[in-house]
Amino acid sequence: MANEIAEGMWPCTVISATAGEDRGALVVRVNVKIDDGPDKGKLTTYEDTVNEKSSLYIFRSLKAIGWNGPDPKTIETDVAAWVEKTKGKSTVEIRHIKIGKGAKYDKYLDNHAAWVRDGRPEGKEPLPPIWAKANSLGRGPKPLSTPAASTLTDAADAFRRAMEADGGSAPPMDDAPHSASSDVEDIPFITSTFVRDENGQVL
Repeated sequence: MANEIAEGMWPCTVISATAGEDRGALVVRVNVKIDDGPDKGKLTTYEDTVNEKSSLYIFRSLKAIGWNGPDPKTIETDVAAWVEKTKGKSTVEIRHIKIGKGAKYDKYLDNHAAWVRDGRPEGKEPLPPIWAKANSLGRGPKPLSTPAASTLTDAADAFRRAMEADGGSAPPMDDAPHSASSDVEDIPFITSTFVRDENGQVL
């Protein structure tokens, strides 16, 4: 499990895409490289089999990386053209799925049994195996491009004016806009919860 890519939405670079047949069904594969996070630089593959249930989700992922659809014969070329144009910057969703059978699971059961026989030593309990599935592409925040020099200059000027307006003081503890008056009525969205009598006195 320690070698699996961390779960989450990660920026990535799309490398290539292909589609081929396996057991009478079309399988789509997209190779990507993780660009940030604890697994930066690792490679993973988005892979799914096309059927009535999965086709919508596969289409959304492929559309996000340049496929024009609907002919699967153009997946490879459409994505390659998109990669050349955009440098392949996208996102990949990694989802951890528990493995409940197979060789990895059998090994986990053996290790767990040995751990129990050894008296359950603290910190050495084996973890159940998981599959770090590349679940979707192109979701989440859009990857940011490197800012141009003019963009950085404009932002620096805006921050400089903000610092001057702030007077070098620490930011307020809340985001409510305060006026010169401290009356509750002058703060938007704030209402008084005091109970008053008929003369307006707080009870």
